[in-house]
Amino acid sequence: NKDEVLIPLLLNQLPTPKEFKDAIQSLSPEQQRFAKAFRSMQLESSVFGVCAVQLKPQLELLLGLPQFSLTKEIKLTQDLLSLFIDYQISSDLLSFDGDDSMTSSEKVEVVKGHVAAVYEMIQELKEKDLRNAEQEADMRVEMLGGGGWSRGQVGERREKGYSRGGGGGRHRRLDMDAYGRAPPPPAPQMGPPPPSPCMAPPPQASVAFGAPAPVPVPRSAELSATKTRLSVKPKGQAQSDLTKTDASQLYKDSKDLSE
Repeated sequence: NKDEVLIPLLLNQLPTPKEFKDAIQSLSPEQQRFAKAFRSMQLESSVFGVCAVQLKPQLELLLGLPQFSLTKEIKLTQDLLSLFIDYQISSDLLSFDGDDSMTSSEKVEVVKGHVAAVYEMIQELKEKDLRNAEQEADMRVEMLGGGGWSRGQVGERREKGYSRGGGGGRHRRLDMDAYGRAPPPPAPQMGPPPPSPCMAPPPQASVAFGAPAPVPVPRSAELSATKTRLSVKPKGQAQSDLTKTDASQLYKDSKDLSE
């Protein structure tokens, strides 16, 4: 914040187009685009500056550590940057606050202890949030299942993969999704369709109590009756035969009377 930075200016003579083309020929496409953009800014009399800030010396100064004490502490440096950037931890919780007569390695160990304590606190908060989320999910499952386990018992049952339903205390396996929701109930199994009314057998006449049961008709008699029905003569032929029979009967009766 409002620090003065001294950047040296490079006053080298600009290369000719041929020298510039030969110089960037072996570079990658990305590097060639950067070099061409840098040359176009130089040709436009623009000022282009590159500032490289070393983080480890600034961290050593911020934490009260001796110079070059973080050179070989790669993991400690990454943990410090993660706490500062990701979790916005104040440097007062991590800086060295011991005796200045301690050696460089001892001061680094003190800072490591502070970093470990802060990470332990963050891990406890994460576990607490996770337990709260699990309890909320278990309560939703219990409301859906209708059981009566306590929160502690629900957590234990959930870790084992079981839950209590409203079926007389029996246990059933319950698989929940990532949001703590119970799976949908299985679809009811469909039985065979009922017989169609048109395919139903004809209703049979009921037999009165004490009445004799109907005598079954033999198959041969049914065939004879069928043949008899099929052999019926036509209407005109039947009337002519009836006329002949009546005439012969009248003739016979008149002959008997004359005798």
